[in-house]
Amino acid sequence: MISRTPNQAVLYLRSSKDRSDVSIDAQRRELTALAAQRGFTIVEEFADVVESGTDENRPGFRRLHHAMCARGRMWSAVLILDTSRLARDPWIAAFFERDAKRQAGRVSFKSLPDEDPVTAVVLQSDMRGFGQYHSLISKQKGLAGMAENVRQGYRAGGRAPRGYRLISVATGAVRDGARVTKSKLEPNEDSPKVAQYLQLRAEGIGRGSLIRRLKLPWPETSLNGMEWNALTYAGHTVWNVHNEVGSDGYKGGVKRRPRGEWVIQRNTHDALISDAIAEALLVQLDKADHQPARTIALTVAHGPTQRTGRRAAAGELYQQVGVLSDHRSKRHPQHPSREGRHNRPRGRRS
Repeated sequence: MISRTPNQAVLYLRSSKDRSDVSIDAQRRELTALAAQRGFTIVEEFADVVESGTDENRPGFRRLHHAMCARGRMWSAVLILDTSRLARDPWIAAFFERDAKRQAGRVSFKSLPDEDPVTAVVLQSDMRGFGQYHSLISKQKGLAGMAENVRQGYRAGGRAPRGYRLISVATGAVRDGARVTKSKLEPNEDSPKVAQYLQLRAEGIGRGSLIRRLKLPWPETSLNGMEWNALTYAGHTVWNVHNEVGSDGYKGGVKRRPRGEWVIQRNTHDALISDAIAEALLVQLDKADHQPARTIALTVAHGPTQRTGRRAAAGELYQQVGVLSDHRSKRHPQHPSREGRHNRPRGRRS
């Protein structure tokens, strides 16, 4: 059994996108003082910078969990500023602390009394509930701010789509002594090629053909996303297109929300294509998403039968192959001279 050093500890630090959040440096200072006060020696540090506490897929958090479950771990405690630094989702926090307990580890928060376990349990439960409430309120405020940016014709974040560049525009407001700027789009040197590609694609010409014809340096796999940005290329700012992403992927298993839920502010930047071309592209994409499986005709003993050509229908295809084999054997019976070939005794030919 591995003997762990009781006075060795690690730090876990996390900052979020909230401007009023406690910085990583401030957390480190407070936890270093806490370690000295409680007689711990800090041997390692795990940190997540600008990461949401509602998501368990944080690099630092995952490394901490892996280190805590490692067989050769020597430290015995994790020092954290408060419960919201660990997680704003109470389930994530509860599972982490359960795993720590199973691994003979200890999670210690600066904001909770270390010597009174009864009071600590009550306060910890209250603080987790408040942390989750704060997370939900922050999310609502953030989404509302993004929606307002779009209504004013600004970008709601993210990089510029191909064919555009981001430019900063001063809003006239001042925050913390600095000018507040927002971003907008303007065409770049790729815009003519993008416009030409989208126009021809709306006419139904295949992506591979257009790559060769226009000598495009872009990977074919990136062109689908480009086409889904059709309204942006028509000069409109679009937001709220994608579903939320969780640990299990997109909400409901669908990447994009229904068109009626998109937030669209029209005529916010220079267009590369017309609205008609944009709509034609979106109709094509929508049809492709709902297109039934490609079918193939298989000639069997009792005539042509339609079967799907996807892997999901492999079992049915195998059955048809079996039917074809039986049918072939009936049409072409085995030659009499070949019968019993494999039953002959082995030996030298006479």
